[in-house]
Amino acid sequence: MASSSLPPVPAVPDLARAAGSTRDEVISWFLVYYDTASVPWNYRSGIRCVKTAYRGLHDIKQLTAGADSEKTKAGRTANADIIGRAAPLAFGRTTQVFDLSRRRFSFGRDLYSGYRIPFFFVENGIVKLYYLQPRKEYHLTYDQLCMVATIHKRFLLDTEFFGQPVDVEYVDLSADPITKVRGLHRYSLSSLELWPEKRLADRLTLISEALDYVRTSGLVKPWRRQPPRAADMPLFD
Repeated sequence: MASSSLPPVPAVPDLARAAGSTRDEVISWFLVYYDTASVPWNYRSGIRCVKTAYRGLHDIKQLTAGADSEKTKAGRTANADIIGRAAPLAFGRTTQVFDLSRRRFSFGRDLYSGYRIPFFFVENGIVKLYYLQPRKEYHLTYDQLCMVATIHKRFLLDTEFFGQPVDVEYVDLSADPITKVRGLHRYSLSSLELWPEKRLADRLTLISEALDYVRTSGLVKPWRRQPPRAADMPLFD
């Protein structure tokens, strides 16, 4: 099978969501992942508006208007919702937003995954990596979020900003499984438990073995066209 026809490698947060403790269990999870139809909208417009808030626009009415670009009512509602919850966290703060050039997380045998990072910012001399978890369901558990933080810190913060004070700002907007109401949880490195090197390496080996099999097995339907890359968020895809 030609490499161009292979289904794409999931982004880092979806690698962390992969369930199972054996190769067969992780293979089963990825088969379901690739076979699950996506909704006809995404959270990009909302995340862009949150980025604008960290750039200094602290007007919630103007920010939520950014969701109007979505073509579906569900998309407009969902994006306005995450803007209304996440953007105010930037209000009253002095933050300087910047991007790194596009790069991907390399693991396994020639596998490359998007970091899903919309931006970095500097606050009080500290470089902070921002990540927003916008899904109401199918979201990361705390331990999975810690796996993502471990990758972000070791492969971006520790390499790109060695010797500088660094941190993360993770905002989780997942919904309570019973009430279905979104919460708002903000995490920094001090509130996340980074994985030991061996645990991360073992997990990535298991994931890469499962992905290698699933992507070349012919069991996955021809992959739908991916949305265009976000030029204004080079580490997002």
